[in-house]
This record gives sequence, C-alpha cells and structure tokens, in this order.
Amino acid sequence: MIETYILQNLVAFADSGTLVAASEIVNVTQPSLTRSLQKLEDILGVQLFDRTKNTISLNQTGRLAVDYARRILALENEMENEVVDFYKRTREIKVASIAPAPLWHLTELFNKAAPETKVTGNLCEENDRLFSDLEHDKAQVIITTENRADERFYAREFFEEHLKVFLPKSHDLAKKKSVSLSELAGETFIMASALGFWTNVVKSKIPDAKFIEQDDITDLRDIINHSTLPAFVTDFTEKTRHLPGLEKSSRVAVPIRDEAVNVRFYAICRVEMMRQMENVLKQ
Repeated sequence: MIETYILQNLVAFADSGTLVAASEIVNVTQPSLTRSLQKLEDILGVQLFDRTKNTISLNQTGRLAVDYARRILALENEMENEVVDFYKRTREIKVASIAPAPLWHLTELFNKAAPETKVTGNLCEENDRLFSDLEHDKAQVIITTENRADERFYAREFFEEHLKVFLPKSHDLAKKKSVSLSELAGETFIMASALGFWTNVVKSKIPDAKFIEQDDITDLRDIINHSTLPAFVTDFTEKTRHLPGLEKSSRVAVPIRDEAVNVRFYAICRVEMMRQMENVLKQ
C-alpha cells in the first residue's frame, strides 16, 4: 500500500526538480524525502529515477508514476470535499420555497423522517432565483411551481394548494360557490406579509385592490376575527388551522377559480440527494 505522503513527496519533486526544493515544499528533511522515494520504488518494484553521483531525475516510468500520483491526490481531495459536503447536507438542510405552506409541510416531514437533521427554510418569490440557489448550493432542496428536472436535478410533485377568499358571511360574494380574481376588484384585504409568490399573484391579478399586511400570525388572527375586511386562506391553512376555525367564525371561505391561484408545487434537489428525498416524501 502506497501512503499518501509518499505520493505528495513524488509530486513535490516533479514540480520542483530537486530534492532540496522538494523537501522545503513538503517540510521534511532531504534524507527523509530521499528514503520515501526509494520506498516507492521498492513498493512498485521498478526504477523511477535516473541517478548520477550528484543528480537525480525522473525517468519515463517515473513520469508516468507522477501522473498517477497527481490523479490519486486529486481524487483523495475530491473524496474529502464531497464526503464533508454530503455530511453537512444530511445534518443541516437548507430549504428554499416559493410559498410558505409547502415549506412548513416539508419541514414537518423532514423532522419526522430524520429528526437528527436540522432543517432551515426561507421564502423566495421567483422560480429562477430558487434554481440558482440550488445550483450554487445555497439551498439543498427547493420548492417551486416549475418542474425543471434534468441530469443534475431530481424533481417530484409534492403539494397542491388552492387559494380561497375568506369573506364575512354578510359580504355580497359570500354565497357564491366560487369567484374569480377579477370579481374581487377594489376590495381591501387583510393578509400576512410573508406569503412568497402568493403576494405577487394577488397584488397583480386583483384590479384596484388594497392590502393591509401583517407580520405576526397571532395579530393577523385577531384582526381577522374582529374585522369585516376580506382575507385569504388556502385549503392547507384551513386544514391545519393557521387561521381561526371556520366553524366558530362569522366567515366563509370561497374558492377562487383562476388557474394562477390553484397551484402544484414540486420538491427539487440534486440527484445525489434523491434517495434521501424519496425517504422523506414517502411518509
């Protein structure tokens, strides 16, 4: 077995051209360096150097050995980096999502499947930015509204969410089975401030609307409970009770028909993480 330090000494000699310079590069004495090169010849059973009374130089076989040594050292370095990076990804996973609900849901699934893994998350309003974060390892998992699976990325359909308008029962639209975004024109809405892409959708698709945004979810619940202004819920927030229970409220959730607010999300990771993602999502 050839020890790593011997390969490092061989490459140092090839790069520097002399025993004196090579010993300085690897920070060992010249006799120690010489013994390591002789040991390599003994291990391989071949002569790697042409020697005279005052000089030593690589022969053709020695130059081939140097090529292999460089490749082995590079592969060793690659192994170290990849293993450490994989360990970090499995111990702490950064999730970036285009919407809050699938982020909450995926975090919950990770906590169940791999409680030893720390999962952190953040919202991003643009799919392009999410894919850039994944490509540059700023996030290990992204949740998007676009499936861009290729040889680098593994994508799986993950989550559907449907927006509803949360109306007082006295509102003119409260008895409708569904509404369009255009029917909500001119309304003033109460809404959470951190909604990812939902914020851009409702602000761009509802004509002449105004929005009162609230950072704190508890305050948002209280304001909705004591206000007659419309708000928003989704089928997910209804089911998980992120807003007041509908059975105890004076409001009704009316589905919105527009395709832009009836959304399918995809969970996407690098292909190296595919097996881990499958184990999490199969719950």
